[in-house]
Amino acid sequence: MNFNVVFFDQEDTKNQIIKMRKLLVFILVSLSYSCSNKEPLPSIIDTPEEEQCPSCIWNDEFNGSSINTGNWNFETGYGSNGWGNDEWQLYTNNNAKISDGNLIISAKKESSTIGKRNGSITSSRLTTQGKVTIGPGMRIEAKIKGPWGQGIWPAFWTIGANFPVVGWPACGEIDILEYAGGNPLSNEKNKINFSTHHWSHNGSHASYGNSITHTQPLSSDYNIYELIWTNDYIETRLNGKSFHVIDIKSGSVHEPFHNKHFLILNVAVGGNFSGSPNDETVFPQQLMIDYIRVYNL
Repeated sequence: MNFNVVFFDQEDTKNQIIKMRKLLVFILVSLSYSCSNKEPLPSIIDTPEEEQCPSCIWNDEFNGSSINTGNWNFETGYGSNGWGNDEWQLYTNNNAKISDGNLIISAKKESSTIGKRNGSITSSRLTTQGKVTIGPGMRIEAKIKGPWGQGIWPAFWTIGANFPVVGWPACGEIDILEYAGGNPLSNEKNKINFSTHHWSHNGSHASYGNSITHTQPLSSDYNIYELIWTNDYIETRLNGKSFHVIDIKSGSVHEPFHNKHFLILNVAVGGNFSGSPNDETVFPQQLMIDYIRVYNL
């Protein structure tokens, strides 16, 4: 092995030291950046709880001891034909509560055997109808952990405030969170969130939607669900990632999406979307909502 020895005068030595220091700083910064990027990015970007959303135009942090009836109504019963979807559950006002800073909606098994609309499964469905409305020019954000299991159908969605007058689908519907539960260890359904818009076109039901497949089951942790609602388009995001956009500029076809809507939270069981529960379906199942926040754009 040969060594080359190079001698520097005092000024050269000083310059070399300066260069070496700069190089060392560059290497340390580069290493720090490289190491930090080896860590997985966080799945959600959260807002500190202590801020209590001072920039919100409306929010519910679910930090009280009971559900705020100034914000929320309970819809109860079986609805018409299982809420139009052949759902199994009986909605009651006893299956939702505030606990540890969350609104918790529980789907429960009330008897040893379960069946369709016979009282053997109960759940809750809450709305802001007549109390809180949202619409164009707003951003809606919710931090939610979902349930799992065959036949379990959680949803966070909106309906046009004129629903009592024009009915569905003419009032318009926006699904922000909607998925069919499955076994999170063996069923990909538990990772796929759907966002769909429903309206009436020439007297017939029209819809347009898309889905996103998360890397983890939606029941494994909290996720951030967002709706960006402008006068020109509506965009849905999961943990900051856009996955569905609908253009609403094209006239009367999308008129329902230029009107006010109210919010709905529920856990359905069975029905046309999720299929029937089976022997592997575990009860109770919970939809856990940490907060819902509404901002002006």
